[in-house]
Amino acid sequence: MPYTGIAAQDDIFSCFRLLLGRHPHSEEWEGHAGRAGEQLDGLVAGYLRSLEFANRGLLKSPALTNPAQVQIGEFSIYVMPDDLDVGRHVQSNNYEPDVTLVFQRLLRPGMGVLDVGANIGYFSMLSASLVGPSGFVLAVEPNPENARMLEASRRLNGYEHVTIAQVAAGRSTGLLALHVAQSNGTTSDPSLNLEALLAARTVPCIAIDHLIPAGQRINLIKVDVEGAEYNALLGCSDLIARDRPVIISEFSPDMMPGISGVSGEEYLHWILARGYDIGVIRPDGTTLPPAREVDVIMAQYQARGRDHIDLLATPTP
Repeated sequence: MPYTGIAAQDDIFSCFRLLLGRHPHSEEWEGHAGRAGEQLDGLVAGYLRSLEFANRGLLKSPALTNPAQVQIGEFSIYVMPDDLDVGRHVQSNNYEPDVTLVFQRLLRPGMGVLDVGANIGYFSMLSASLVGPSGFVLAVEPNPENARMLEASRRLNGYEHVTIAQVAAGRSTGLLALHVAQSNGTTSDPSLNLEALLAARTVPCIAIDHLIPAGQRINLIKVDVEGAEYNALLGCSDLIARDRPVIISEFSPDMMPGISGVSGEEYLHWILARGYDIGVIRPDGTTLPPAREVDVIMAQYQARGRDHIDLLATPTP
């Protein structure tokens, strides 16, 4: 039988069985069965929006289901074991060991850290353990599921010196569309198509210069926002000029044009123009000799043979 998109009584019965988890009661069936002949998509959407379906918890966020508590060195963190992007690697104590070594080498008690794209908070918790109560950590993460995990880990460790901002970091204040795949995600300008905009999952966006407390010095910025690194750093240009922090940046040149509107080469030029040298972080946590030539850095990226590398930008004397 060809698909017509029109609801039949069998479809309505299936909505009860599959979406509500029960058979319809005799006293309610007449009213529901009378909806036969309606557009099927609209009918199904109505059951999906119902309180009864919501109470079944079938669409409950994975970040709220069966989290595991993991001890890593001096801190604990909540992870989702079925999160293949981040959680499983953190649980096995094998999440970005090269960048972890850089954090451990650079951070000291009392320092200030800005973690842009904090995800579930591994580097935020690591930073908090290294800078101690006299230090400061600002974790910026737009994904609400990640932010809840991050806040739970903050409370678990008693880290009062960690502040969480559930926003996207961008060039200016506004709204961005959030696209999520497990704990990772990307942001983009909401579509100019109004129907697409109304269907999008939007998050607030703010320039980080507006988030830093007055008088708070930032010694290290880590930025890992899936191709939006340029936008995020543009939004903290004043901070960079004032504090001259070390910058650890994920570098995914193939993603940058579509997300930030610049090429990888343009991003490197922007950092270098602010008086920084750029070194590529090796797998053992050391860095290649810092360079100020974009061609050299791009050649190092291509030689690695991966979709991204991590950069360590240090201010020139």
